[in-house]
Amino acid sequence: MKNFNLAVMIVEILCGLVCIGFGIYYCFGGTWGQIAVFMLVGAICVVSGVRTFILLRKQKKQEEEEDNKKL
Repeated sequence: MKNFNLAVMIVEILCGLVCIGFGIYYCFGGTWGQIAVFMLVGAICVVSGVRTFILLRKQKKQEEEEDNKKL
């Protein structure tokens, strides 16, 4: 399950960066609607990836604390 969460985090961040890149590309030739949509989706994906990372770190700390209590 840990590897799956790590893969999801990586995909979310990459998707966000690609969408932000499209948003920047459309700044120079697209319509405002396209810019807004790509930037918004990119920001949501990046924030979701960071949130997943934070949850993984919390889970790892809790597991370490539980292991220390057992000893």
